[in-house]
Amino acid sequence: DLVSIITPCYNSSEFLEEAIQSVLHQNFTDWEWIITDDKSSDNSLEIIKKHQDSRIILIEAEKNGGAGHARNLSLEKATGRYITFLDADDYLDENSIQHYKFSG
Repeated sequence: DLVSIITPCYNSSEFLEEAIQSVLHQNFTDWEWIITDDKSSDNSLEIIKKHQDSRIILIEAEKNGGAGHARNLSLEKATGRYITFLDADDYLDENSIQHYKFSG
């Protein structure tokens, strides 16, 4: 079953690459990752866009609306049976999604 990962992003370039790598290296691979950039003024968008993985869905907010608004934009696009949240300055251990899916 598909797991949707929801991430709001705002000026998170310092930590974003670690977050991206942590998702790309999950043992469970049936996921979609919806990242909503909340009008970052740093290079967060460029970092996200350099990863060409069809499971990564980028939404660019029209205006800065805060993390809650960015999460809601992502949730509107989510198609997974399960949903989990990951902040742009955080990371997942390699078994996190598999553990979440089978324990939730």
